[in-house]
Amino acid sequence: MDFVKISIPSKNIYIKLLRNMMKDFCTIIKYKNEDEIFMIELALNEAIANIIEHTYKYEENKKIDLSIEYDDDVLTIKIRDYGEKIIPENIKHRDLDNIRDGGLGVYIIEQVFGKPQWVYCNDGNLMILKKILI
Repeated sequence: MDFVKISIPSKNIYIKLLRNMMKDFCTIIKYKNEDEIFMIELALNEAIANIIEHTYKYEENKKIDLSIEYDDDVLTIKIRDYGEKIIPENIKHRDLDNIRDGGLGVYIIEQVFGKPQWVYCNDGNLMILKKILI
């Protein structure tokens, strides 16, 4: 198993660091599908941006924990925040016929990883994303 863990403050500037880390992790595990790697990076970007915007309301002194694991061709990303509990059933992407800027983060995440798994935590939220890498 290969894995990496990192904690970051809830600042948008750290998203680039996480995207680069994801790309480098794919290099380490010898995954070479550049189009898929870009989409994985983009989905990770959207997940972190959603936490910063919607859960933490742009408060920059909050914490986000991220772990990336690769085992038996399965990439698992766990994203943990310590904000207000979300109701997973209420998380939906906007209507794709409603053409406007923004609002596609959840759609992108679901296209890349399928539906996220949500794990109950005493404080905050834990989202698990899984993808088979072939």
